[in-house]
Amino acid sequence: MTLRRSAIVMAVVLAAALPRLSTGQDGYRFELKLTTPDARHDPDGVWSDDDLAFIRQLGQSPSIYTARMTTPAGEWLLSQTNGDCNMQGMCTTLLLLRKAGTTPVEMANPQLPLGGSATLSLNYKKLFTRELDQNGNLFDGAYDVAPIQ
Repeated sequence: MTLRRSAIVMAVVLAAALPRLSTGQDGYRFELKLTTPDARHDPDGVWSDDDLAFIRQLGQSPSIYTARMTTPAGEWLLSQTNGDCNMQGMCTTLLLLRKAGTTPVEMANPQLPLGGSATLSLNYKKLFTRELDQNGNLFDGAYDVAPIQ
């Protein structure tokens, strides 16, 4: 097998394996999607109008990305803006749990690529992510899921 063909085979094998590394965890998969471009108000109430105005002051058009999941524990909402991202493109994200008749509770504050994905464990105790470090290397992240104080 030629060196070039070996490299192509290795790239295909790695590409097939990558999604299973962190996201292969059993659980509830969240896929963030752009839901509110050029946001002035967050329809879900996660981000304040001041948060969105601050993004605008930085010269960006505030965008909100969301993913929802209903489980026996309640409705989970993963929400992210483009306003707090580092140089590697990792952005602050909030995982909230909503139950009927109660105030939503912030349960985790992971870093995700803008519009990224995460997996909530079946027992609702961990949130698994795929992240980039300061050198641009991929690594698996894991966050405890519990009320944030």
